[in-house]
Amino acid sequence: MVQASSLRLLGWMGSTIMIEFVNVSVTYPNDIQALRDINLKILKGQFVFVVGATGTGKSTLLKLVYKEERPTQGKIIVAERDITRLRGGAVARLRRGIGVVFQDFRLLPQKTAAENVQFALYVTGASHKEMRVRVPEMLELVGLQDRPNAYPHELSGGEQQRISIARALVHNPPMLLVDEPTGNLDQDTSWDIIQLLSRINARGTTIVVVSHDTHIVDKMNKRVVELDKGTIVRDEEKGRYYEVANP
Repeated sequence: MVQASSLRLLGWMGSTIMIEFVNVSVTYPNDIQALRDINLKILKGQFVFVVGATGTGKSTLLKLVYKEERPTQGKIIVAERDITRLRGGAVARLRRGIGVVFQDFRLLPQKTAAENVQFALYVTGASHKEMRVRVPEMLELVGLQDRPNAYPHELSGGEQQRISIARALVHNPPMLLVDEPTGNLDQDTSWDIIQLLSRINARGTTIVVVSHDTHIVDKMNKRVVELDKGTIVRDEEKGRYYEVANP
């Protein structure tokens, strides 16, 4: 788990603005512009949906925050630190404060549910004692404490997504980035996953969710940021998936 002292060094503890994009653009080598002049602030403890059609830059937005992508221009500030030029070990320290959940789960098929969660601790050099404590805690948090020895192929899609969330949370990150968490799930399971994320948010974790799920976004009534052709066209508190025209 990321200790409080480490979080202070990263700026997480005192920061009220968790993510800030300042005039950020991303242009790929084939001259396709994924994002255009993005300006955005996400505050500590917020739950934000990022919506828009396929290819509008939603996933690119998330990848910039955890340094899988680099901006062509502009500045990205995470927990009061400009991450635009971070390299090497500094990137690793940044990522320990950010949990990432993917649509395709990305679980290791040869490892059990518990081992998948434990592996996230192992690669950062956590002690065996910490692993023994944290892994059961995370499985209980996502409601799978009774299935530690199940392999991914023995789990439903919703259960696999829960293990993915447990793995992302095992370092107790202040922020969780979630890319299409319900894209492969039925409506009831999707709602269960979003409710789980809502409970995690209530514990103080800042959550940013990329979603195509109109029903979920409308029902949650959270902040909605809409992208279209790489630009922010709408940013509403308590928004819906589609903008409601004024009568």
